[in-house]
Amino acid sequence: QSPGSKRKRPRKSISSKKAKKEEELTSLQKSVCERSFLVFQGDTDKIARAINAPPHLVEAFVAEKGIKLREPSFVQCKKNGLDAKKKKGAAITSMKNYNPSWLKRVQDAEIHPLFIPCDHDGPCNEDNCSCVKNAFFCTKHCAWGEKSRNFFRGCACKGNQCRTKSCSCFAAKRECDPDLCRTCGACTDPANQPATTQMCRNDNIGMRRHCHLLLAKSSIEDAGWGVYTKHALKKGDFVHEYVGEVISQEEAERRGRIYDKVNRSYLFNLTSDYVVDASRKGNKTKFANHSSKPNCCTRMVNVNGDTRIGLFAKEDIEPQSELFFDYRYDVGIDNDLIVKPGKTVDWMKNPKMANKISKKYV
Repeated sequence: QSPGSKRKRPRKSISSKKAKKEEELTSLQKSVCERSFLVFQGDTDKIARAINAPPHLVEAFVAEKGIKLREPSFVQCKKNGLDAKKKKGAAITSMKNYNPSWLKRVQDAEIHPLFIPCDHDGPCNEDNCSCVKNAFFCTKHCAWGEKSRNFFRGCACKGNQCRTKSCSCFAAKRECDPDLCRTCGACTDPANQPATTQMCRNDNIGMRRHCHLLLAKSSIEDAGWGVYTKHALKKGDFVHEYVGEVISQEEAERRGRIYDKVNRSYLFNLTSDYVVDASRKGNKTKFANHSSKPNCCTRMVNVNGDTRIGLFAKEDIEPQSELFFDYRYDVGIDNDLIVKPGKTVDWMKNPKMANKISKKYV
């Protein structure tokens, strides 16, 4: 070899490595494959297209794990009480089955971050599960699903228990899920209308079972518009969902300074990351005025993995009555996720200042 010439190194064969990789699915494909098998009812060709994998590898993985379609199960109620299957289901959905420290973390959480289903290799624990760390229950969207000890198992209610804390879904601030709650009949009545035949009354936001609201001038002098109920409401009845534009906390701080100047507020904390702003986009609930003694209250409800804001009757309300709720504008938040001090603005001291520019900003 002549001086100064470069010696050519032999190239490593990468065909063998590629062949090994192609012989099995990736960890992500494996975690999705079992759920996809149920979704596509065992059609391996559709599963392969969905997870972008060769069909023969999907078939090999299904055969290796022994994945099979579940037989449909039905729960029958007897006149003299619940049968053995239903009693067993009630035991499965009991709060005693959850890790006590994890359950307390969920119940004590003041505000949550955005929910992202966990995806990890080992069983859920405090080290690897993002749901446990962020005070969430694992759901059917998570990698381990119902195999996780942190998996929320729904309720086994009878009668109208889904409106009380005896219902595990209601106590956990969640709407009943028809995939999990097999006995209460959630989501069986048609959407966009009140439930009449089903026992469950805890599916209102997802099924859009809101009451009839009217818009008119508020009974508070110089407060602008207000929202009224057309029909009578009982304590605990679902009024409507508070909706709007979902923006970041940073953008909410910027807009909030502007809204404070003109004595107007449509901001509502959704998670520690996002805020709902109903000023530009929203429904009639944006016109519900503030009161320190309201007849309605808001509740954060988990609906199919999403955090949503529900407005509920706090007491029995007569028809044609104006609806109020406490904006909690003067209540601060101080925890590991977010720190927001409370504020007292002019419209809270004097309702006549609503939608007017404060003198200190002139």
